[in-house]
Amino acid sequence: MKNTSFDLSQPIATLNSAREQVKLSLHLLSLDARQKWDELEAKVLNLENRLGQEAESLSEATASAAIDLSGSVKAFVDTHVRHQRN
Repeated sequence: MKNTSFDLSQPIATLNSAREQVKLSLHLLSLDARQKWDELEAKVLNLENRLGQEAESLSEATASAAIDLSGSVKAFVDTHVRHQRN
């Protein structure tokens, strides 16, 4: 395994911001959207655990998962949370 440094500050900031937005709007979401959010949040928690375990020797796979998941969470927020406000 390479000891490569990955900058995950942006994906992590996206995940944290999205989680806060969803928490504030969760009661407005449809049942399907809440179920999808539960799935995404479980993935976020799993990723946070992996990030904590890998710490300094972050793998490329975990970094890629963080970036992909932040995109999925952002898309969810854009579709379900921001849509509710309009």
